[in-house]
Amino acid sequence: MIKKSLHIVFPILLVFLFAFAAAKINNQADSFILQSKQQRFIAGKPITLSFSSTSKTANPKLFLIHTYGKTVLDSQNNNGQITFKIPAMYCLKTGVLSWYLIQDETKITNGSFTILPNDNTVTKIENYLGPPSLLTGTDHFTMMVAIPTDKFDNPKQDGTEVLIKDQFLNDITVTQKTTKSFIAWKNIYSRTKSGKMLLSTECNNTDSKEFETEVKPSIGEDFTIDFSRNHSFADGNQITSLTTSIIKDRYGNLVGDGTLVTFQVVTNENVLLKTYASTINGVAIGQLLHPDHQDTFKVKAYITGIAQSKTISIPYLPLIKNFKYTFTEKNRRITVGPVRSFMKQLVPDGVKVELKIFRNEELLETKIVETNKGIATFILLAPFYPEKEYQFEITTLGITQKTDTKQYEVN
Repeated sequence: MIKKSLHIVFPILLVFLFAFAAAKINNQADSFILQSKQQRFIAGKPITLSFSSTSKTANPKLFLIHTYGKTVLDSQNNNGQITFKIPAMYCLKTGVLSWYLIQDETKITNGSFTILPNDNTVTKIENYLGPPSLLTGTDHFTMMVAIPTDKFDNPKQDGTEVLIKDQFLNDITVTQKTTKSFIAWKNIYSRTKSGKMLLSTECNNTDSKEFETEVKPSIGEDFTIDFSRNHSFADGNQITSLTTSIIKDRYGNLVGDGTLVTFQVVTNENVLLKTYASTINGVAIGQLLHPDHQDTFKVKAYITGIAQSKTISIPYLPLIKNFKYTFTEKNRRITVGPVRSFMKQLVPDGVKVELKIFRNEELLETKIVETNKGIATFILLAPFYPEKEYQFEITTLGITQKTDTKQYEVN
């Protein structure tokens, strides 16, 4: 019975083994030969890879690695001629495209090819310029960078000629550069005169738009200052104008409008005052209020950390030599004035008058009022000043006068 079973099973096993061996021999016999020998393609043109195969039914796949990404393509087998059409978007971008032919998840062969820029399309130019402003001199420069591309935005090949042009005043310069690592560039140095510089580029008869770089004056040099005023009296009312000389850089260019100038003032009592002004056409004009007493202002101007002037002195003469005052209403009302100025005119309203009140040479109080029509008035109310006698000092416009001891009634 066993022998009869073996006679039945053995022939079936032989059939399966033969079929397996035949299939393996067929797989080993399948071969793929690349028919497309071209290694360089032009961007924008269709690309097809062709293989010949000994199998009319083989259906391999093509794995692509590109700057746009990775993808797998299905094949078309036409009687042993296998073709792959590269997607259009992959054909537009320059660079190296690597491929791998895969059959039954096994790499059969691989290769790569290069896509080049399309020189038959209109050239485009990307430009970058910076910085947009310069200082005068020979050490400062702006850089113009040009990136010529085809219409698919692919950078042109190294060695592409680019013209970089710059214009300043009556000077026009054209420089020929070639691209390297996709770009052409030039350092364009400043001039010793301030003004506007225009720049542009050209490649393959394509012109860029116009670019601008402002050449601004360098830092200012030291300068001088002067003053002017209506009169030299210390009236606390008029204005003294402080004016700089024309401030220029070392090349003779006016410093930019709006340059801040600080005028620093030191009084006889070492009080520090400041006023500020901005330049217009290279000149800054500051203003100082006259002091209300005799003084001498020492003035120095500077542009912080850049330039400065020498110190000048501005003297102010006393406006008055003395003034009148009267005591009335049992010495309870003190009237100062009318205070008159250098032409015997009444002093401007608002002049401060100071009254110091003493008792046995001890200062009790200081009162301050402002003049109105040249007169200042002080009232000493009895409840607040109950003593029999007081002494006073009256000061205005830098002049101090002491009074006699005044007697007062005590309730």
